[in-house]
Amino acid sequence: MVDQTVRRARPLLGTVVSIHLNDAALTPAQREAAFSAAFDGVAHIGRVMSAHASDSDLARLSQATAGAVLTLDPHTVHVLQAAQYWQRVSHGAFNPGWAATRLSAAGQRPGLTRLHPASAGLHALEVLSDTTVKLQHAIQLDLGGIAKGYAVDCAITKLQQHGVVHALVNAGGDMRAIGSTVWPVDVRHAQHHAMDVRLRGCPSLQHQALATSVAAPINPEFVHVRRFPKQLWRSATVQAPDCMTADVLTKWALQSTDLCPQLRSVLRAHQARMWRSS
Repeated sequence: MVDQTVRRARPLLGTVVSIHLNDAALTPAQREAAFSAAFDGVAHIGRVMSAHASDSDLARLSQATAGAVLTLDPHTVHVLQAAQYWQRVSHGAFNPGWAATRLSAAGQRPGLTRLHPASAGLHALEVLSDTTVKLQHAIQLDLGGIAKGYAVDCAITKLQQHGVVHALVNAGGDMRAIGSTVWPVDVRHAQHHAMDVRLRGCPSLQHQALATSVAAPINPEFVHVRRFPKQLWRSATVQAPDCMTADVLTKWALQSTDLCPQLRSVLRAHQARMWRSS
């Protein structure tokens, strides 16, 4: 069978974002328009939620005065609301404030103003509307993976708006597929970088999202919030209906115990599945 998949890739979000279209019903011009719209959407999200750019929404949050009301990009506000939800239900296992504080102190987030650790977190932020938030004081946030997962979801939306039915978007391991095309999935083992392994029970991806996160010290950008006597998991992979949910749940999964009934309850509620390797 002839592979009719058309692929494009661009360096975005600190990784390579690739889009794969398997839609013979589209003309070449329609496909290129869909590619452009999806990549432009990802690039926009990368700009407004960058922890490296001094003019991003996150930079403005870290420079705000007490009581400030800021007008932000609606995508940023949407992700902030999602981050508040996930920080609450995970009881802090997902915490973009701590991540920003640790990484900014290490000089890895140059776009954020360095603040006292007490200023970390989302507790000081109140969402007033789809585009405005109010701050008790300046806050540091690193939305990192949750923004990347959201960008993949937005790319999928852009593709659908341009008539695409069958596609895969992959942003450095955060991926989502739509349509009936079956996409084989291999996940690289956290300890053996040259080894790709097929996930047991997840041989392919179809009309779902998949995300994988690797724990420190292999991935220095992963910041532990909860501490156990020893590192339980080297990597976590989650399959969910959307990529933002999948990415957030990998962060929680890396920091939870083997059983963790609360995490497993949330996985079921969000129609998600989890794989972990030690």
